[in-house]
Amino acid sequence: MNILIEALGIHQYGGGRTATLNLLRNLTTIDARNRYRVLLTRPEPSLLARNLQQVILPVENRFIARILAQMILPVVERDCELIHFAKNLGLMTQRPTLVTIYDLTTLIYPELVPKTDAWYWRRIQPRSLKQARRVIAISEDTAQDVRTHFGVDPAKISVIYPSIARRFQPPTPRVVAETRQQYGIPQDYVLHVGRMDRKNNIGALIRAFEQVSYSGSLIIIGQLYAKSPAQGLDALVKSLGLSGRVIFPGTLPDEALPALYRGAQAVVMPSLHEGFGLVAAEAMACGAALIAGRVGALPEITAGAAMLVNEPDAAQLAEALAKILQDPQRSEVLRNLAIEIGARYRTTEDARQTLALYEQIAA
Repeated sequence: MNILIEALGIHQYGGGRTATLNLLRNLTTIDARNRYRVLLTRPEPSLLARNLQQVILPVENRFIARILAQMILPVVERDCELIHFAKNLGLMTQRPTLVTIYDLTTLIYPELVPKTDAWYWRRIQPRSLKQARRVIAISEDTAQDVRTHFGVDPAKISVIYPSIARRFQPPTPRVVAETRQQYGIPQDYVLHVGRMDRKNNIGALIRAFEQVSYSGSLIIIGQLYAKSPAQGLDALVKSLGLSGRVIFPGTLPDEALPALYRGAQAVVMPSLHEGFGLVAAEAMACGAALIAGRVGALPEITAGAAMLVNEPDAAQLAEALAKILQDPQRSEVLRNLAIEIGARYRTTEDARQTLALYEQIAA
């Protein structure tokens, strides 16, 4: 069977990129029988398998890329039995299709995204879902949002959790110390990992950090998200007198993250909404003491292995942070439970379930 997977735009840092790459690597690990053709914006060196072909569109502007993809689709889909739109795109085609939905943040918080994105999700995305044979939601929470906002038949929706890479497990203290030294991370720190966008609510985390009696640093790993950038963070840090204590190291290699998750005294996800929360799964699998909002899919994914706040505002985040930092025993209990829950996502089950859908649709 020949399978076309549309994955345009996954070169951009974020959960969608990580989830899609993990799925593709897992598919080619467990399935040597079928052939995969992947439509990408940039070459992906990590996707090297004998049964996977990369088709690169030399355009990164997302609107132009969609137009070009529609133009070349009759060629690249010619001998394919089905198409999996792994990034919500949904081009016009006569082939059987699947569409993966990561979250509906754009509809839930339209004020956080460009108006063109909100229009697309209101006007174009419903057509893609209507055309699709199956819709993959990455959590039960996202599945409910798809039913609520688009009226999709529940029988058409399959919930398939994304996977995390095998490297996300507790590293040794030596590896933690060496990684901190390599990237200039201080011994005592609170950690945030994720794009610096408005949805991730980083300003509330910085204000919470200022309210806690703590001598360590706040490390914020990630790059500015061009579509919905978190503006004014440097000015906020300066105004709160936190210069030198809040550190922005940019984007670090994925290989460094397990040690940094494990070495942090707390990992904080102050997001306003998450369709899954890969950072939460990764951090838990490494044995982090995780703090997050009771929003979106995070209660479902963390399954009692994180300290959740009802509203991820500065006051509640500061209260939770103080509890973790001042109570080592509470932190240790949380870390041990997190390792158990996080290990659930370190599998190839995402690929097995997706492959089963491919076979059902092709049949």
